[in-house]
Amino acid sequence: MSEEERNDVKTDFTSKRFISTYGLVALGCVFLLVEPIFEIAWMKVISGVLFSIGMIVSSVFIWLNASSKWKAVLGIISSM
Repeated sequence: MSEEERNDVKTDFTSKRFISTYGLVALGCVFLLVEPIFEIAWMKVISGVLFSIGMIVSSVFIWLNASSKWKAVLGIISSM
């Protein structure tokens, strides 16, 4: 990878959109996977909330950035 490509990846991963969508979904999955180790019941609730918020924000971004609303609906359905 060239230096320019590395900087592009860094800016993509640190953008607010990436963190608020994929970051929350990934963090929710991590909490769900770690919960059996620590046996803390509220971790399931937190993972569900983070996953839900991430999917809702992702759906909003898909809806707002789509060229046509039909494509947006297909994108939202496929992401779920």
